[in-house]
Amino acid sequence: MSHPLITSTANPLIKEVLRTKEKRGVGSSFVIEGVHLVDMALSCPAAVVERVFFAEHLINSEQGRRLMDRLKETTVQTIRASKKVIDKLSDTETPQGIVAVISLNVPSLDAIPLKAVPMLIVCDGISDPGNIGTIVRVADASGADAVLLTPGTCDPFMPKAVRASAGSIFALPVLPETGVEEIVGFLAERHIRLYAADVRASKSLYETDFRGPAAIIFGNEAHGIGANLLNKAELLLKIPVIGRAESLNVAMAASISLYEAVRQRGLR
Repeated sequence: MSHPLITSTANPLIKEVLRTKEKRGVGSSFVIEGVHLVDMALSCPAAVVERVFFAEHLINSEQGRRLMDRLKETTVQTIRASKKVIDKLSDTETPQGIVAVISLNVPSLDAIPLKAVPMLIVCDGISDPGNIGTIVRVADASGADAVLLTPGTCDPFMPKAVRASAGSIFALPVLPETGVEEIVGFLAERHIRLYAADVRASKSLYETDFRGPAAIIFGNEAHGIGANLLNKAELLLKIPVIGRAESLNVAMAASISLYEAVRQRGLR
């Protein structure tokens, strides 16, 4: 369903998108931009693409034309907008000419499909959406089952987090606002060992056995993992720092840890 060209940022539909960008909370609609993210959302069974705004210059690229052809085969509401309007809705320096409002059906913890040897990531109090998005991306790339976020962790559906995930937010379950006791109980019932990445740990990541079911906690950029959750961990581990760097970025630490698990489990 198409609409006449929108040329004003004061249009009620545009104002509604801008309000949606400011919303937070589980179950809220959120805004994505760019050909790749919209394409990923259309392919995700858990995602509902509610409305798409596009500028005419989108079809100047082959990817843009393919996406518009795909949208024509759906019932998604597509709305033409001027470049000025699309730029207003976008957060990137060079907008591609497409913005979408979507919602995502987040599964319950018990409904997460687990592999025979599960690997989960727990994010506790991480505040930077770029870090969250990058962790989701590497969790997807390394074949992890899910990313669980405790209360106080930033919203993984913020535009910056979604962009940093490069579309992986649509590829594996990402559960915000998941309580500590709920996580601990879920893991215990399934005999999944809980590890915690902590710079004060005596044991190295490379001395840790990840060949069995595992979950690794990563904490706040400045303060680390909260005491309540840290005390629930079966083992604390650290990544050795050989040079003069004080510490590693949390998303980098998650990447190193996940791929050490991949190495130990074998590339299958």
